[in-house]
Amino acid sequence: MVAMTSTLARPESATARPAVDQLRAAALAGLVAGLAGAAGGVILAGGVAVLVWIPDGSGDAVGALRVGAMAWLLGNGSGLEAAGTPIGAIPLGVLALAAIGLVAVAHRTCLAFGVAPRARTTAVVGGTCAVAYAGALALLAVWSATGPAHVDPLRAAVAGGLVGLVCGTAGAALATGVAGRWAAALPASARSAVRGGVIGAGALVLCGLLVVVGGLVVNLDAAVALWDGLSPGALGGAGLLVVCAAVLPNLVLWAVAMLLGPGFAAGSGTSVTLGASTLGPLPALPVLAWIPAEGERPGWFVVLGCLPLLAGALAGFLAARRHPTDPMGALAVGAGAGAFAGTLVAAATTLSGGAVGPGRLADTGPDLLLAGSLAIGVLAVGGALGGAFGHYRGPRGGHDAAVEPRRDDRTGPAADGGSDAGRESGERVGRPDDASDG
Repeated sequence: MVAMTSTLARPESATARPAVDQLRAAALAGLVAGLAGAAGGVILAGGVAVLVWIPDGSGDAVGALRVGAMAWLLGNGSGLEAAGTPIGAIPLGVLALAAIGLVAVAHRTCLAFGVAPRARTTAVVGGTCAVAYAGALALLAVWSATGPAHVDPLRAAVAGGLVGLVCGTAGAALATGVAGRWAAALPASARSAVRGGVIGAGALVLCGLLVVVGGLVVNLDAAVALWDGLSPGALGGAGLLVVCAAVLPNLVLWAVAMLLGPGFAAGSGTSVTLGASTLGPLPALPVLAWIPAEGERPGWFVVLGCLPLLAGALAGFLAARRHPTDPMGALAVGAGAGAFAGTLVAAATTLSGGAVGPGRLADTGPDLLLAGSLAIGVLAVGGALGGAFGHYRGPRGGHDAAVEPRRDDRTGPAADGGSDAGRESGERVGRPDDASDG
């Protein structure tokens, strides 16, 4: 009897122990991911600063590392204050690099620690990654502070916590397969709208990139003059290229805001739209040469304002083609895809502006409320149009499936004969089974 009691008690302890072990593994995975992500970013940014500063004789290695650390903190949304001037703009190239790296590290550590494929363990990974990343960035803010420049440790912790939570959860969900299950739980129409929306948002961002590249090509002489005026040298030129690459996503989103209509500000009292530009002094950064010159532009520039509508139409068209339905359903799916694309663009645009210097440079970027509202509205309208077009140009679900057999029936006697022969064959095959059943 005692033996039977101990045997029956083992499954309860065995089921309780894996749950604790799973949570412990998830917590360790998130902790390692957050610390490794912060360390990797600091090493990368500090290494670039050291390579640029030391050969130029501009400072020592520790000072260069502090500058690199502050650049990494700024890219994570921590902001900084330099000589009494607050700088709040986020170089989105740095933020994208930090996010991709943290997602990859979280994915890797979850696989290494064998995190269980559960929503609870995924949440634990995201939470512990947020705590570790926030703590690391707060300590980094304290260490990197110098006389003229510093980062608020509390803001660094809050920004790091948000980045760590989102990226840690995403990496864990991808590693454990939870993301796939969450996606599969969505209705088919929602999955189609999400896929179409992502492609539509990417198409609009690509249009913004083409506008920036086109502006640089047209104003190449101005960009070269800015570069020569800085006289960066070989290693300094490499550092200048890194800075230009770090802010390029911001400029692309500014171009998207210009395509949407409201445009953007390149300083207080300035405005850049498809119709005209009113400019003031700009930072001597070669990549800013893409901004159109002051004054009115040719009337055909307004045609570029159709690009956001076309991006929304692409999102709706792809969503409706992937999820065939009735006309009203196609309109709804297409509009949902366009609205989702606009939401993605609006969220990215929200992060693209901010203070980049003193005085007039304290106000740069698009009008967040106006640009975000137009992004969602315009792309939703385009998505509805694209959904309707996709419905009438593509397969229409059960209607086409019902029509197709009747087309085969009208192909001639051979088709009918084949069908009759198949039915007769099926009946002959079924008779022995009936006899055996009897």
